[in-house]
Amino acid sequence: MIIVKLIGGLGNQMFQYAAGRHLAHLHQTDLLVDTSFLEKNPNGAYTKRELELSVFHTDLKIASTEDIKKFNIEGSSKYSRALQRHLPILFTNLYAAESGIQYQKEFLNYPKNTYLDGFWQSERYFKPIETVLLKEFTPKEPVNTNNEQWLSKINSCNSVSLHIRRGDYVSSKNAQEHHGNLGLDYYTKALNILKEKNSSIEIFVFSDDLDWCRANLKLNDPAHFVDANQKQNFHLDMYLMSHCKHNIIANSSFSWWAAWLNQHVSKTVIAPANWFTNKSLTTNDLIPSSWIIA
Repeated sequence: MIIVKLIGGLGNQMFQYAAGRHLAHLHQTDLLVDTSFLEKNPNGAYTKRELELSVFHTDLKIASTEDIKKFNIEGSSKYSRALQRHLPILFTNLYAAESGIQYQKEFLNYPKNTYLDGFWQSERYFKPIETVLLKEFTPKEPVNTNNEQWLSKINSCNSVSLHIRRGDYVSSKNAQEHHGNLGLDYYTKALNILKEKNSSIEIFVFSDDLDWCRANLKLNDPAHFVDANQKQNFHLDMYLMSHCKHNIIANSSFSWWAAWLNQHVSKTVIAPANWFTNKSLTTNDLIPSSWIIA
């Protein structure tokens, strides 16, 4: 069995599920998710999250305490974690603790019984099962009328999704120090790149703080502030973004997935160069090679 530890919000959980799904597919074994971290009280250290993957057509099996104990996570040391990461062939029950944000080249050699602990933020972990994930990462419940109306508008023009992530990037000191807030100059630069490629565009703004966007965004093209999912059904914002012709994403796994799920052949995706405040952290494996970094 493959067990993947779920950490963070919807976008992060999608990365973790996708990596585990691919490894389980390779070994033709079950994928289980460990939700114990989501159930903890963060005491202000990070943003409390729930299990969010159930909004999609994902087959979620929850790992039991006994399942998790087989990997001796509590008894592992820094040395044993490094040994398991670099020489997985030596282990039948592998505790794979991700190190750094680069693609772990031994991933495909992880055994049939593996516990994945990390973020796994690269399409290299799951690109071979793209068609499977495109089916599974679709809304489980029917899309409501309001979102259908937005979808109709998006489909009727040369639509560009523009995602601004604020929320805990503003309110949480830890999140702000790790990710930081993208400046408006990034969005201006991204729009200019798109307008060099397209004679006309319509902008669809998605955000967890639309009031701030309305007050601060200065847009010279037709613009719409998508307000259908401000209280709930946030995954439907991702769904709508994925149907836009082009995507300007934030330094956020949420809009990363919207762009990755976008199936328009001629799409242009623009991602920020400053994904983290720590400039030494490279996004070479995070940002697909066909996307433009601005």
